[in-house]
Amino acid sequence: MIIRAREGEEITVRGELRAGLPECRMLLMMASTTPERLRRMLDLHAAGVISTDAPPDRLVHGVRKLVRGQRFVDPEFAPAALDAGANPLTRREVEVLRLTADGTPIREIAERLCLSVATVRNHLSAIGRKTGGRNRIDAIRIAVESGWV
Repeated sequence: MIIRAREGEEITVRGELRAGLPECRMLLMMASTTPERLRRMLDLHAAGVISTDAPPDRLVHGVRKLVRGQRFVDPEFAPAALDAGANPLTRREVEVLRLTADGTPIREIAERLCLSVATVRNHLSAIGRKTGGRNRIDAIRIAVESGWV
């Protein structure tokens, strides 16, 4: 089965299909991907990922690999995955960092995530240490460039 989903939807779509058709192998079509998103798809045992801009012969090649029980990663996405380091941030730290990047105040982040203001500040400190950023803006830049958010 070939699925085309918007970012964030692929996990939900894949989960629903997996529940109903556990033997189904999926080739996810994505316009672009970050190393972290690609890693997340492969960690969820997606059979393959391919660019929506891939030529027809590459799509056929990917489908054939899936039919043979192999995985397929579009060569267009492979360099990004190989160059990226593992994401040192926890899922919660990524959530905090995304909201911070959107300009959400600490108090509102705490309310949205059901955390205390002190816990949000602790997460931001941990993010700064893990990314090596000099400040929040630098930590956001490093995380985005690394494909972690």
